[in-house]
Amino acid sequence: MNCVRKHILKSKTYYLQVLEDSMILSDHKNMLNPKYIIQFNFETRVMWKVSEQDELCSFGIYYVNRIKWFDSDHNSLNLLKIYLSPKVFFGNISIFYDSGSIIGSGASSKVCLVKVKKSILEYAAKCISKKYLLQKKSNDRMNRLQQEIQILQKIDHPHFVKLHEIYQGENSYYLVTDYLSGDTLYNYIKTFPDDQIPSNQIREAIKIILTALNYLEINNIIHRDIKLENILLQKQNDITSLKIIDFGLAIYTQPQQKISICGTPGYIAPEILKNSNADEYFTHKCDIFSAGVIFYKLLTKKTLFRAQNTMEIMEQNKQCQVNYQDIEYKLQKEAVSLLKSMLDPNPKTRYSAAQCLEHPYFSCKLENINILQEILDKATGFSGLSQIKEQKDTHSIGQESQAAQVKRCNPTSYKIRAEQRKRTKSPRKYAEFQFYCPSFCQMNSFESLSSKGSSSYSNKVSRIENLINDKLDSVIEEDDKFQQNIKQVCSN
Repeated sequence: MNCVRKHILKSKTYYLQVLEDSMILSDHKNMLNPKYIIQFNFETRVMWKVSEQDELCSFGIYYVNRIKWFDSDHNSLNLLKIYLSPKVFFGNISIFYDSGSIIGSGASSKVCLVKVKKSILEYAAKCISKKYLLQKKSNDRMNRLQQEIQILQKIDHPHFVKLHEIYQGENSYYLVTDYLSGDTLYNYIKTFPDDQIPSNQIREAIKIILTALNYLEINNIIHRDIKLENILLQKQNDITSLKIIDFGLAIYTQPQQKISICGTPGYIAPEILKNSNADEYFTHKCDIFSAGVIFYKLLTKKTLFRAQNTMEIMEQNKQCQVNYQDIEYKLQKEAVSLLKSMLDPNPKTRYSAAQCLEHPYFSCKLENINILQEILDKATGFSGLSQIKEQKDTHSIGQESQAAQVKRCNPTSYKIRAEQRKRTKSPRKYAEFQFYCPSFCQMNSFESLSSKGSSSYSNKVSRIENLINDKLDSVIEEDDKFQQNIKQVCSN
C-alpha cells in the first residue's frame, strides 16, 4: 500500500509491505533500501488516528523514541490493521471498542465485554495490569505474559479461544479474544440432576477436550491449568461448542522446563506435587491427568479430591488414591477403563491424548442405566428404586455380603434391593428385564445362586460373570432401535 509522511515543506510518499515477521517502508516502489524496518516483537507498537467521520486516517510507528505518522485512506489502513493483528501491540483501544461489563476476574487480570464501535460484534478483552507485572523485581510475570501471547498467536483450532488483537495502554495490556456467551463447563454440569448427564454428552465433551490436548501436543504446548472453569461453551447449552481458555500458565515443551508446582489444587498431576527428582520436566501427560479429573466429574457428578481445606486437597491430590470400587458397578466398563488410563499416577504409563482417542470408549455402544432402571421401576410397581443410597453397615454378613462383594457395592445396599425385589407381586418380571438392566441382572443371578447352596458357587459365579459381560456388551444405544425395544418390553 501507499502512504504519505507529511513534512513542513514537502510531503513524501512511501511504499509499505507487510512480511511474515516485519513491516518495511521504502520510498522506492521496488522496495529497495527501505528506510523503516519494523520487526514484529513484544516491544513493537502501532498507533492509530481517526478522522471526524470516525474513519482511520493515519498510523504511527515508534522510531528513535518518536512516533512517526503516515497518512492513507480508510480501506487501506483497515486492511493493514487486519494484517498486523495480532502480531504487534496497537494503541488507542478506545478508538475501536466500547467497554462493557466485567465478565470475569482473577488475581492478575480481569475480563471485560467489549463491543466494536458502530457494530453488533462483541469480544472479550483480558486486561492485565502493568503494576501487577512490575511488582516483582524479576521479569517472570512479564515473560509469562509474553509467552501467553506467543502461544495464542500460534494456536489456530476450533476448540480453543482465538486471539484477535493485542493493545497496550498506559496502565494495562489488553488481549482481545472470542466472546463465549455460554457458561463454564463447571456451571453447565450443575444444571443436571445427580447422575443424569446424558452419556452421549459426556463422551462428546471428553472427546473435544482430548482432541484439543492432542493438538497442543503436536504443537509442543502444555496448558498446565486444564480445569472445568477454563472450559467454556461458545453457545449456551451446546456441549459441542466447548472451547479451552486461559493460557496464562502455558509453556512450550522446548526448551524443557523443570517441574515446579503450578495449576489448580485437585487438578494437578501427582508427579508435579511429588517432584522427587530434580531432573524431571513437564510433559503433556500432566494435562491428561487434569482432563481425567474432569472426566471423573462428568461421569459421577462428584469431585475427585474432597477435603475441608486446600492443604488437604493438595495432599489427596499428591497421593492420588482413587477408589474405583465405588463407581465400577454403576458405570460403563469402557468409561472406567479410560478413566483409569487418564488418572494413572505414573506419567510414563499414563495414556497420551492420541492413545485416549483410540480407546474403545469412543467407538462402543453407550449404555444409559438410569433410564432403563426408571422403566424397570414403573413396570414392577416401585418408585425411586434406582435412587436408593448406599449405607455403611459393618454387621451385614452371609450370602448378601458375598453377592454384594461380587457386585461391587456394600452389603446393606444389596440387602435393601433384594428385600424389595422379594416383595413384588411378580418376581419373575425381573427376569424379563435382565437384558436391558445389567445391574439388576447381577442382583437376581447372585441371589438365586446363593439360595441353591455353596458347593458349586465358585464355578457358577464365573459363568454368570461371563454372561453379564456379554449382556453388557450388547446393550443397545439410544437410537430408534433402542426406543422400539423399550416400548415393546413395557407393553409386555
